[in-house]
Amino acid sequence: MDKVYLTWWQVDRAIFALADKLREYKPDVIVGVARGGLIPAVRLSHILGDLPLKVIDVKFYKGIDERAEKPVITIPIHGDLKDKKVVIVDDVSDTGKTLEVVIGEVKKLGAREIKVACLAMKPWTSVVPDYYVFRTDKWIVFPWEEFPVVTKE
Repeated sequence: MDKVYLTWWQVDRAIFALADKLREYKPDVIVGVARGGLIPAVRLSHILGDLPLKVIDVKFYKGIDERAEKPVITIPIHGDLKDKKVVIVDDVSDTGKTLEVVIGEVKKLGAREIKVACLAMKPWTSVVPDYYVFRTDKWIVFPWEEFPVVTKE
């Protein structure tokens, strides 16, 4: 699969573009999808005036184009979203299956309104984000995942 490498500068510009759009929506809370959505979610929280940030962890990918049978929530959202305007933030909407699971969880917690913001989306996704910057059919390598982590024993 072809890859596209995004730089920190490109990601930061994309996050600011999302922030401009989200200012009109005026969310009450951000739900960041771990792991890829956490850096954009934290940046958006700060840019939008320290909006409350909640985290959910959903495992689906095992590697490039290698997925589990279905997404599984490994860390649920803590707290109440009752009557809140929520924006779910992830790095990319690829198949859309992870976002489907997260949207379902946010609905269960009583959100009044839900929007999805991603840095990128794939043309075949089942969940087209309300806000996104890049559209590509390539595997996206974000700057926080470009180099493998090396540990010393």
